[in-house]
Amino acid sequence: LMMGNEQIRMGNLSTEASWSLFQRHAFENMDPMGHPELEEVGRQIAAKCKGLPLALKTLAGMLRSKSEVEEWKRILRSEIWELPHNDILPALMLSYNDLPAHLKRCFSFCAIFPKDYPFRKEQVIHLWIANGLVPV
Repeated sequence: LMMGNEQIRMGNLSTEASWSLFQRHAFENMDPMGHPELEEVGRQIAAKCKGLPLALKTLAGMLRSKSEVEEWKRILRSEIWELPHNDILPALMLSYNDLPAHLKRCFSFCAIFPKDYPFRKEQVIHLWIANGLVPV
């Protein structure tokens, strides 16, 4: 068994593949054809994800529980899309901003670890318990 350190660059998804992935996750429990306004806004949001699968799945999963067109348009119009180096960060920030306050506090504990640090979930859970975020 060889352990390689070679990076494999993968290209971004095409427009159609992006939309297919987005709609599969955003419209999991409904038919997009029955919601033409959501489909139109969803296609625009998918385009803003620039073919990045993680961005597409993250935003689609978040929007799955939102059935009002205005909620989708709020995501589309967000100023976060205008951040420099527009890659995965805007989609992740939009998803994070949509979390309830108690989950934001839990999620923030991941920031104490260095980038690419392979922490174990048990470490984070112990931190949550020690800081009173999870009842024992």
